[in-house]
Amino acid sequence: MSACASPVVAPPRGGAGESVLLSGLPFPLALAWAPDGRLFFAERGGAVKVDSGGTVRTFATVPTVTTEPGGGYSERGLLGLALSPTFATDHHVYAMYSTADRRHSVIVRWTDCRGAATDETVLVTLPAGPDCCHKGGRLAFGPDGRLYVTVGDEHSVPPPPGGPSPPVPQDTADVRGKILRYNADGTVPADNPFGPSDPVWAAGMRNPFGLAFGPDGALFVTVNGPTGDAGSPPTGYDLAFDATAGTIYQWPYCYGDSHPIAPYRDCGGRPAPAWSSEARTTVPTGATWVDALGPAPMAGHFVFCNDEAGMLVFEGGSPRATVTQGPSHCRLDVKEGPDHALYYSDETAIYRFG
Repeated sequence: MSACASPVVAPPRGGAGESVLLSGLPFPLALAWAPDGRLFFAERGGAVKVDSGGTVRTFATVPTVTTEPGGGYSERGLLGLALSPTFATDHHVYAMYSTADRRHSVIVRWTDCRGAATDETVLVTLPAGPDCCHKGGRLAFGPDGRLYVTVGDEHSVPPPPGGPSPPVPQDTADVRGKILRYNADGTVPADNPFGPSDPVWAAGMRNPFGLAFGPDGALFVTVNGPTGDAGSPPTGYDLAFDATAGTIYQWPYCYGDSHPIAPYRDCGGRPAPAWSSEARTTVPTGATWVDALGPAPMAGHFVFCNDEAGMLVFEGGSPRATVTQGPSHCRLDVKEGPDHALYYSDETAIYRFG
């Protein structure tokens, strides 16, 4: 065992159905399980904490903000959390947060030494923009060992869309409205689809806020639908799809299930989403893949939280996928635990379902 290795902790266990794992938490927005049985979670206000067999300690804090100047609504804060796929040997913990000056978002890495953060390193600095919203901020490691990052369009689409250049989410030279792909040290992989110096992996998204890999390497993404942006409807039309390398999706040419936004008459040949909520508003958030040993009826499916009605269970289909309802407290993030139960959060608690 290395000097910084932590003892293995038996994962929490309970009966069937839902139970509260931790309560009284301030907005636990992102969850990540360590292979030693500890649950890391990020609170939007800036604290990364660790639950070790029922004992919760602060692992690290970051200098972030959750409001706009003067206290207005904001989607900034500590937004993403991921552990290295080789955590058992390198003990690396990654997070993404909005900087206190409201100008940037950064991806930071620490080394976990027995529950304490050491060797803090800022790996990537991204634009955050003056607008309140659409920051993305989710992190996930793929089976290729690369770090995948969501960045929202930051309300960068002008109303009405148009002009000599492509809209920002369609422009692969701009990181906004994209999924980005990095090496674990923050450098850009040489085999990225738009060039060896371009972190963009997939484009054409409004505010991707859920990210999860399946056992076959498929990358499942959830995207928040429009709120009147660029002439789109004020609510609804949230999306989910399997993203693929080098693909540019429909925003802002279209919203929902391929509905054009004037003055565009079509979706520019961009692929349709696998699922759209259409007029129903769901506000999708964190996602995960549930393996065959997970609880029914989620086993063998992608699931995602949504801030309106809880967990949705994704079922692929043709011409469009469908979803079914799961536990209502799944509002912010969801992960399968080492005991194959599902763990998910709302604004004040983390729950266990299994």
